[in-house]
Amino acid sequence: MKITDIKATTITVPLEAALRHSNGTHWGRFVRTVVEVETDEGIVGLGEMGGGGAGAELAFAGLKSYLVGDDPFDLNRMRYAICNPTASLYNNRTQLHAALEFACLDIIGKKLGVPVYQLLGGRVRDRIGFASYLFFRYADRRSGRGEVRTIDQLLKHARALKAEHGFHAHKLKAGVFHPDYELECFRALAAEFPADTLRYDPNAALSVE
Repeated sequence: MKITDIKATTITVPLEAALRHSNGTHWGRFVRTVVEVETDEGIVGLGEMGGGGAGAELAFAGLKSYLVGDDPFDLNRMRYAICNPTASLYNNRTQLHAALEFACLDIIGKKLGVPVYQLLGGRVRDRIGFASYLFFRYADRRSGRGEVRTIDQLLKHARALKAEHGFHAHKLKAGVFHPDYELECFRALAAEFPADTLRYDPNAALSVE
């Protein structure tokens, strides 16, 4: 089997309101790049990378000459071609490589008729639960809706997500306000959902002291 083509397509996922976190704000959308690796046997593998745009699509196009004609099973050769110290000296290709490796693993699994977890050492769990993703948010600039700043707004948003999707776990993306206020918010969530699991993620904004 040989790789015959690589395609990259940027997609955007619209947001109801701007999401706040310790590194700044996501305005309007999340951006992702979907990668398709095609083979001479008609099997297509899919991979994905955070971020995107014309630059990402050009970066993937620039790697085609490294990989077209190669065996998608030869993951070590691909890694060395893309990420060896000389090739990546002035251009970190870690995310590009990860998306392409995902796609090749997808190809291998399809060719062998096995799920990818068998290629990675076996299944660890039968099920993986999803958590509601709670952000502090600015109001949408056009509609004026979607603000999450107060505890009441946070609880209302969490209740709505639970009612719509049935979540039993909730993750608060923090590192936005003073830790004392965020602790109040976290305790309010715990009181609102006593049977659910809670997570706190300040994106490394807090010290250990």
